[in-house]
Amino acid sequence: MRKSRTSILVALAAIAAASTAMAQSPPPADTSSSPSSASSPSQRAATSNPAAESATTNGTDPASTATPHQRLAMSGHKQAMKDCMAKEHAKDSTQSKEQLKKTCKDQVDSSAQ
Repeated sequence: MRKSRTSILVALAAIAAASTAMAQSPPPADTSSSPSSASSPSQRAATSNPAAESATTNGTDPASTATPHQRLAMSGHKQAMKDCMAKEHAKDSTQSKEQLKKTCKDQVDSSAQ
């Protein structure tokens, strides 16, 4: 008797869940780009005209978009690299430029952490 009562309750719960899911209305269509979804005439006018985008320029220097703090940090890194390379070159002038860069990059990166 207890098993049949449990089975009936589980079946009723499943039917109730399915009925609830079917009774829900579908989500509204995406109206974010539709001017008719705006609530006032001025909003409809503003959303009916696409915004003009500025043209991109080729060859833009990434540093030009950096914040002052980022520029300062980058210039400090560059200066540290230059100083290190000069010091390492003075120690051993037979090293190639690539070897100097690698050595100094490792040193500057480890001191930055």
